Amino acid sequence: MLTNYRLLVLDLDGTVLDQNSRLTARTEAALNKAQTLGLKITFATGRLFSDALPYAKRLGLTLPLILNHGAILQTMSGKILARHQIESYSAQALIAIADQTGTACQLYKAGQLYLQHLAPWNQEYLRYSTVTPHIVPDLAAIAAQEPEQIDFLGEPKELNQIKALIESNLGSRVTITSSYRHLLEVLAAGVSKGAALQHLAAQLNIPLEATIAVGDGYNDIGLIRTAGLGVAMGNAPEAVRRQADYITAPNSKDGLALFLDRLFPAAGT
Repeated sequence: MLTNYRLLVLDLDGTVLDQNSRLTARTEAALNKAQTLGLKITFATGRLFSDALPYAKRLGLTLPLILNHGAILQTMSGKILARHQIESYSAQALIAIADQTGTACQLYKAGQLYLQHLAPWNQEYLRYSTVTPHIVPDLAAIAAQEPEQIDFLGEPKELNQIKALIESNLGSRVTITSSYRHLLEVLAAGVSKGAALQHLAAQLNIPLEATIAVGDGYNDIGLIRTAGLGVAMGNAPEAVRRQADYITAPNSKDGLALFLDRLFPAAGT
């Protein structure tokens, strides 16, 4: 199945990493071999730069990373090539919704994480992050500075109600996505991993037909649909798998490595 594909863009959690948020030896070996065979690789993740960088370094990646669900494109050395921010009015309105409903929230600005209260849901999120959050007395003041992302955290039923409030109050002024059932992530209008892939491919002079994207979350749908070959992990929800050209095994069974074994048979271990 060796083809003319030149760029592989990967979600991190639930795709590259297994169910315990680990990079398995089999997946690491398959990715390393694919790179030796000429495939360029990068991440498209909801993570911050500091949370994605250790995995990128471990795999020897050199391309810019797509971060914050596509809001930031940043080189391995830390240079920001593109940034999309939530305009001040919308960002402050989002914080007001969190305050009015008592919903846990968090804000991302310039690679930093800001909280007003360290609620249990924020603590749960931080179990999977190496970022040290900044606890501030007034999150709305940070929101006024146009952040890249604002998250709401809670039970799915609660987050569905928050989503309806955001849509009613802000409409198309923001983009709403979700990488995990207990997270509702809000970005600037038009931001997505798919749009970031288009931007990066154009910079690299690689046609979209020569790109592959692999993901498992609702926030990966645009990425999967944009790439020349869109791949869904077996652990992805049905709505995500329906958008894919190919479905591989779950991340708990090294689904990414299995896909690469088929793409480049010599990549098997």
